[in-house]
Amino acid sequence: MKNFLTTLLFLAICSYSIGQGLKKWQPSVEVNFSSVPAFHISGTDTSLQNEVSIAPSFTYRSPGGFGVIYSPYFVTGDSHSGIFMHLVTIGLEQYGKKDYELVADYNHFFFTDNSSVPTTPITNEIILGATYKKLWLSPKIAAGIGFGTNKETSPSTSAYDVELAGGISHYFDWKSDNDFSFNVTPSILLNAGTNEYFSFLKLSKYISHSNNYKSIVKNPHASNKGRGNSGRTTTTTTAPAHTTQTISVNNIEVNLESTVEHGSISVRPAASLYVPVSSSKPGGYWELNFSYYF
Repeated sequence: MKNFLTTLLFLAICSYSIGQGLKKWQPSVEVNFSSVPAFHISGTDTSLQNEVSIAPSFTYRSPGGFGVIYSPYFVTGDSHSGIFMHLVTIGLEQYGKKDYELVADYNHFFFTDNSSVPTTPITNEIILGATYKKLWLSPKIAAGIGFGTNKETSPSTSAYDVELAGGISHYFDWKSDNDFSFNVTPSILLNAGTNEYFSFLKLSKYISHSNNYKSIVKNPHASNKGRGNSGRTTTTTTAPAHTTQTISVNNIEVNLESTVEHGSISVRPAASLYVPVSSSKPGGYWELNFSYYF
């Protein structure tokens, strides 16, 4: 892991030295509203309910798309409301290109001791994605891997999850005479993965934003309690014998994303409907993003 982070740092230095110059880098701030499953305790009963998550973010990005993002995540509506996660992203994001879009990111999740949100052993993510936009129906594909350490077993074991998504989308773009630009992009995707753990992986939002995630993940014991000391009993399980994780198709996703831009301000609502291939219930995901570019 140290070698991997060193490589990322080296790439950052090279990106700067190529000739971009810090003065050409563009800072921006965003606020993202979404949902996150949170524990609710009533007497001896504990249940999971979706609560609003608020995530401001601060981005510094080069003209070529290389950048760094920091974002604290807040959970609301519970006695333990507050920051439950800090996310740092470093990588390449090229959106808004005429012919293609590319993403190559490394994410690191720093979790706090907030006991409202389920635990996860997945603290790192590498994600790659591409969209070819020259066709009327644009093919898109993305793949990622999340990894970390499962400390809920004795002894601790390594943990990982693989995530895959592929499908088609179409971009509807138009501009008004008063400097407003609009985009609406419907997509249909097939989502697959190992789905071993609850996590906040970017391609597994049908898990990280669902209070019904236990019907999806194969190892729910690693997330059945929140972090920190909230009166819950902490148990440690014996590490099971090593088994090979398998990738399986989880759901068909129908997504609608739109963007309204005016000058330096951007508003982006998005929503997804997940239709499972198994007998589990359909799920959904929504988010609302406000951005300002300096």
